[in-house]
Amino acid sequence: MLHSLPDVYDIVRGAGGPDGPTDGQPGDSSWRVVKDVREFHRRAIAPYWHRIGGRLAIDRAARGQIMLSGGMEKVLSTLHPSVHWESPHLDVPGPDVEWRLGDGGLLLAPSLFLHSRAPVLLIDPSGAGTPVLVYPIPVKQKWLTAMWNEESARDVAALGALLGRTRAAVLRALTDSCSTTELGHRVGISVAAASQHAAILRSAGLVTTLRSFNTVTHTLTPLGNALLHEELIA
Repeated sequence: MLHSLPDVYDIVRGAGGPDGPTDGQPGDSSWRVVKDVREFHRRAIAPYWHRIGGRLAIDRAARGQIMLSGGMEKVLSTLHPSVHWESPHLDVPGPDVEWRLGDGGLLLAPSLFLHSRAPVLLIDPSGAGTPVLVYPIPVKQKWLTAMWNEESARDVAALGALLGRTRAAVLRALTDSCSTTELGHRVGISVAAASQHAAILRSAGLVTTLRSFNTVTHTLTPLGNALLHEELIA
């Protein structure tokens, strides 16, 4: 499956994405591939996306810190042992093909499903679009095992004991960024209470708040994500 990933990517992209329309007809191989990808997404991705997205957010934040301190060359050198950067060449496992990047550059996409496998480079043969380098993110086996199960009462109680039950609920609700009003709806508290709890979490470095005119958006920080997903536990 991993070796055919670029072909699957091209088929799904041509069909408008996992949720987009397809011009294929039932019985066509492309139609079956898109149908299977949609079904896989419905069963294996959508129910757990808040956890998957949280772990990907942690990795993106970590790569961003690496770029700020060491530049893009440092980021490329830390993606995977099989990826080698020697300016101006980036060597990636796969077919022996030389590709010159255009103005669009290279898109880095972390993946939970590659595990320890080598990164995969997705390129449009026509030259359109931005090449995508999909690389595996490092995860703990304990986290992988727990991710597919519902949060246990013990884990929820532990987080609640640390932060308080309502504040722990606020933290979990911010896996997806939202406004103060929406946060209150998600947790079942007033807007004023949601604002107060978000402010306390913000002062602890667990939440960041962006203001645009009269709207504020609350988002977990890397530290908040790490606490929520037990990444700080040895």
